[in-house]
Amino acid sequence: MPMHRPALYRWHLLGLALTGGALAIVFHATRLDLDLAAHWYDRTSHTFPWRDAWLTHYAVHRILKSLEIVAGIAMCVLAILAARSTQPGFLSTHRRRLACVAISFIVVPATIGLLHHLSATHCPWDVAEFGGASPYFDLLQATPAGVPPGRCFPSAFVSSGSWMLSFTWLWYPERPRRCVCIALLAFAWSFGLGWIQQMRGAHFLSHTLWSLWVSWAIVLFVHYACGARREAELAAGRK
Repeated sequence: MPMHRPALYRWHLLGLALTGGALAIVFHATRLDLDLAAHWYDRTSHTFPWRDAWLTHYAVHRILKSLEIVAGIAMCVLAILAARSTQPGFLSTHRRRLACVAISFIVVPATIGLLHHLSATHCPWDVAEFGGASPYFDLLQATPAGVPPGRCFPSAFVSSGSWMLSFTWLWYPERPRRCVCIALLAFAWSFGLGWIQQMRGAHFLSHTLWSLWVSWAIVLFVHYACGARREAELAAGRK
């Protein structure tokens, strides 16, 4: 049985608090970011070989990203059609949930893009250990004096797909198992986008994971703000 509305959000907020704390501590206490980046860095050529490869730079970073944008625009159109629909069916019973997806498509990339622009953290290819000019520092460390902002945290590219985490709620609460499967697929897809960027030297693992964390927090907030959780009960009351 699906959880009652207050419990649903409380558990997710607790999960966000715990995972956020864990991310901050792990990447402050270990060299995990640097060790993983070093795996993709060629110290002979002093480059990340995957940085400009066709598969990573063009097929994924450009073409796939464009397709994700098209998918988002299509969901916006579908949400508008649902809002205007007067006929019984999927659109009329999923107005708020489709609105949650459409709004997430806009708000998730916009928020992460803003955080990305304001951040002091640098990309791996700009860090001294990988041929750059800037020192590495994590989220809990102060920016070293005289170091310009890196504007590379969290991963903006991940957000081109992480808005799809909102699909998790499209059949909730009627089909909770389907929602769990969608959530796992959406997280795996978004993490894969981040992994490609790690291979290119564009982001550290922490950038990817924090991008997923922020994305899920935004989707959860949008879901609550849209009143999407109440939609199934409201639809049932109209029948």
